Amino acid sequence: MAESEQIWILVGLAAVAFVLAMVVRRLMQGRPEPLPADGPLRVLVRPLRELRNDADHLYLGNTISRELAARLKGYERLEPALGDTASSLAIEGTVRKTGPRIVLVVRLMSGRHLLWTGTHDGAINDLSRMQADIVANVARALEVRPRKVQPPDGATAPSS
Repeated sequence: MAESEQIWILVGLAAVAFVLAMVVRRLMQGRPEPLPADGPLRVLVRPLRELRNDADHLYLGNTISRELAARLKGYERLEPALGDTASSLAIEGTVRKTGPRIVLVVRLMSGRHLLWTGTHDGAINDLSRMQADIVANVARALEVRPRKVQPPDGATAPSS
């Protein structure tokens, strides 16, 4: 057998091995469990990991996580909880503050499967808007709507 034929056979075998490895990897990863159509969805909001600590903004990752959990309570079916335990649905990520700017990288996970990820970069004054964007994207990924606002006692709901 010629040397060039051996090289082509080796290249072909390597390609077959690569394709098989990708197929096995895909099968082992599986798919996320489908979300239940009704009932509550418990979402664990983990503290965001701070990549660069700032003495003026101690516990920034914890503060942002608490705010995200509070905002998620405004959506139907969502039951956000703070912590670092295992959960089927979890929000996790990182926060980095550099001077007056802040970068948030946030992921919504179902087990070990990524459902949504987003990067938000802006001034520290834009933090509230960034949190609102994150919560809106999480709600969209979980296909939940904002809770209906209850009218105050004694007031009637406006008709549409």
